[in-house]
Amino acid sequence: MQRICLNCGMSVSDTTSYCPKCDNALNLQHDGSTITVDITHNGERVREALQKMEMEIGLARKDVAKCMRLVVGSGLIREEVLLALRDLKFRGDIIDFESESFNAGAVMVRLK
Repeated sequence: MQRICLNCGMSVSDTTSYCPKCDNALNLQHDGSTITVDITHNGERVREALQKMEMEIGLARKDVAKCMRLVVGSGLIREEVLLALRDLKFRGDIIDFESESFNAGAVMVRLK
């Protein structure tokens, strides 16, 4: 699969970390957009919601979005997601995260 370097426009493999033309770090490039993903409102259990979150974050990190808005609800799934996000931040898989101030059922995750 191919992706485009946002700095110079060169088409590169999605497994490439740095653009061979301009040496820009491809995993840090973003277009400022936010992806919204609901991981709780289709009857998911905690384990399923966490698996869905990790899969969606993995896919989004390869994309050009800067942030991901996770719709997590206000119950047990939300608490487990916050714990998992702390771990992902510690490992360096995400930059940061915070609960939305106006909506306790959503968490904004900064990917790049």
